[in-house]
Amino acid sequence: MPAPTELEIDPKNHIASVVKATRILESFDRESPELSIQDLVERCGYTRTTTYRILDTLELTGWIERTASGGYKMTLRVFELASSVLGSFDLRTEASHVMSDLAAQYDENVYLVVPDGARAVCLDLIESSRPVRVMSLSVGRSLPLFIGGAPLALLAELEDTFLSRVLATGPLATPSGKPVPEEHLRQVLAETRARGYAISLEDVTPGVAALGACIFDRTGRPVAALSFGGFLANFTQPRQDELAAALIDGAQRISYRLGFRGKP
Repeated sequence: MPAPTELEIDPKNHIASVVKATRILESFDRESPELSIQDLVERCGYTRTTTYRILDTLELTGWIERTASGGYKMTLRVFELASSVLGSFDLRTEASHVMSDLAAQYDENVYLVVPDGARAVCLDLIESSRPVRVMSLSVGRSLPLFIGGAPLALLAELEDTFLSRVLATGPLATPSGKPVPEEHLRQVLAETRARGYAISLEDVTPGVAALGACIFDRTGRPVAALSFGGFLANFTQPRQDELAAALIDGAQRISYRLGFRGKP
């Protein structure tokens, strides 16, 4: 393996030690699951001292462990991380047909969102056919858990775990600067759980509304949320009720495909 070269990004925007640690980890593969320190020196091009310090740090943080022969190998923590990524791909696959059906029938944006700390990340999206785009969330981008249809649906089910993280981010406010008091947020979350879906009316983007319903895995854990998003004018009664019913049904279908059979 040739000596590492500088990444093609501004050097001020990366941490060299993290880059080096990543390259150490990438030296392990199916053909070489165990490597000696000399193997890693030769593969990565770092000095023996630097290589040892990186390995010592990776061992401390649980990514690398020493073998009986004096070499190094990756721990199951790497497998756990990979499994979480594969789980997201499984979720996206299982949700794709349901999302396509909902988008075709109702011609609104359909989102698949997953929790990520105090935020919710868009994993997939099917846009409506309307020429004017209303998206405030695209694939790979995120919103705080306290605003938006899908994020609120997730937070309502994960309140005990995630609300403290959300509150720790500082005073809560919408993108327009409107404060979101904790008492009000807790009330919204309680109403969302009782209703079975979240309602977001212009709290992310003026003139835009969204609905969100949670998706559960086989253990009953909330792992994602399905959402409709579109112009506020399209979410008036009775269409909002129709959209909500379809959304809940869609989320239940995806949950069933993930192995969920109902809360105990």
